[in-house]
Amino acid sequence: MKVLLLLLLMGQAAAQHRGLFPAILNLASNAVISSNATCGDPEPEVYCKLVEHVPGRRIKNPHCLKCDANSVLSRERHPITNAIDGTNRWWQSPSIKNGQQFHWITITLDLKQVFQIAYIIIKAANSPRAGNWILERSLDGVSFEPWQFYAISDSECLYRYNITPRLGPPTYKRDTEVICTSYYSRLNPLEHGEIHTSLINGRPGADDLTSDLLNFTSARYIRLRLQRIRTLNADLMTLSARDPRDIDPIVTRRYYYSIKDISVGGMCICYGHAQSCPLDPVSKVTANARASVYWNICKVFHQVKCVCVTISSHGNQGPSPMETRVKNVTVTIKQTTVTTIKPSLNSL
Repeated sequence: MKVLLLLLLMGQAAAQHRGLFPAILNLASNAVISSNATCGDPEPEVYCKLVEHVPGRRIKNPHCLKCDANSVLSRERHPITNAIDGTNRWWQSPSIKNGQQFHWITITLDLKQVFQIAYIIIKAANSPRAGNWILERSLDGVSFEPWQFYAISDSECLYRYNITPRLGPPTYKRDTEVICTSYYSRLNPLEHGEIHTSLINGRPGADDLTSDLLNFTSARYIRLRLQRIRTLNADLMTLSARDPRDIDPIVTRRYYYSIKDISVGGMCICYGHAQSCPLDPVSKVTANARASVYWNICKVFHQVKCVCVTISSHGNQGPSPMETRVKNVTVTIKQTTVTTIKPSLNSL
């Protein structure tokens, strides 16, 4: 029995050495999101679903619908806020019937403060996933850096982005490696496809967070720079050679972007001092640390430094193991003398 208790205490000590970390939450649901184009704005337009117009596919009662940003009917409105509201509604871009410029659309999320981002999942609605696009990050909303490139083909990675493509499912050799992949830009499925981007898992420093990986995954702003709509190969030549406005609308009305969900998995950055970080109604973030031999309370307020109490096993103040590894941390340590009591096996 004593051996089991000893192993339990050793496990707890190992966990304390690694630090306390808040749970990963969907940060997109509390974000401010914007796009520079939406279907039906400034005037209504008709669109068709690509899946209903593929040669050889039999679809019962195919039909085209109207998108109108000013409609009183919610089913005709497709604003960008639909992408993060947790419903089955979706955002939709203008079709290229309106011009080639609608291949290039930018979507920006403001998370309201800096978080560590673990993953991003994007779910398409009634169209294929984007062909060429760039996932970017920023701390200030002005200077953006790429997290990952996506391309219709491996050759597009080289031609468009000057990056050697990563073949197959995305893998990473370095904590800060930025890759280009065609894995998530396939034509199929023609609707409801998903894009999964992992920013931590699969990287060398995932199990023992490094300063490079922390800096690489820290962001307040996330930007999707969509640059090419995925089209059928049969239409590619026609669309490349002619202005879409001169092509039969039945072809161009079926090419647009759609997103029904953007999930951003992330957590507060408290350098190993807190295990929870609930959002309050006024956009503050409060991280409550579990009482332990090493850590007591850590609160993170919106756009304010962490204020933490750190307690060593000997009752002396000191940084957590995470802080000793992270360079240029902005944590303020509140010096507090606390007497700790070490549990013994006989007292359990």
